[in-house]
Amino acid sequence: MALAAIQSLSDDELTSPQTLEEVLLILRYAYACPRCVEPQSNREPRVALLLLEHLHNKTHGKMQASVDETKDIIMQQGHSVE
Repeated sequence: MALAAIQSLSDDELTSPQTLEEVLLILRYAYACPRCVEPQSNREPRVALLLLEHLHNKTHGKMQASVDETKDIIMQQGHSVE
């Protein structure tokens, strides 16, 4: 999902409040059940974390806090798989 967002949305689109919240929600859902993702190599959120780091650098205030919260959630969910 992160790769699709990077390839199809510009920085301005990604950082608009509505689109950003939608992307963050989709990322949260995508990693809510890592065991459900096949193949296993797709369970690692490498691209998602790169996207979130980029979004962190492009946002501020509440939007930046939402990005950071999403990153924390994905990291916690990733550790619960093992």
